[in-house]
Amino acid sequence: MGSILSTTLILMTALSITRERENGALENLLVSPLSGLEVIIGKITPFVIIGLFQATLILIAAVLLFDIPLHGSVFLLFFVLLIYVFLCLSIGIGISGLAQNQLQALQMSSFYFIPSLMLSGFVSPFISMPDWAKAIGSCLPLTYFIRLVKGIMLKGYSAMALLPDLLPLIGLAVIVIGVGLKSYRKTLD
Repeated sequence: MGSILSTTLILMTALSITRERENGALENLLVSPLSGLEVIIGKITPFVIIGLFQATLILIAAVLLFDIPLHGSVFLLFFVLLIYVFLCLSIGIGISGLAQNQLQALQMSSFYFIPSLMLSGFVSPFISMPDWAKAIGSCLPLTYFIRLVKGIMLKGYSAMALLPDLLPLIGLAVIVIGVGLKSYRKTLD
């Protein structure tokens, strides 16, 4: 679920904003009476809805088609999903602020996805990785998201049991959202 969400949300956000910069639509927003924060909220709201809808479909398929149990709280799972969706959107905003065009945004997104998938515990168990890979993987949101989803769905963990992975995910979200907003402000200037 995390790999699908990160791939689609980061790409959609990064490509959407760079496309608007390329075709001049972003300049139209600059002359509107909206603040930068209002523009960002307007941009990401549809993607939040898409991300949550996508996650819901994945969960339904996991439970009904693949018989994956859901032992934990659905509310807690969607709380974690919401944090992860905002984090992915912020990464996309950050990439769009760095990229000059859609091709660069696509390349930067790919440069993020491959290490994220390889070093997060998605491809191979995190515990069996060398120390250098664990150090890099510990900086990736997907690492914590995978652990949280496994803990909620398969083990039925409570919020307190998930804190060791939930707090770093929230911390990364705050950092990435801040960097993404700063990057977007540079784009607006």
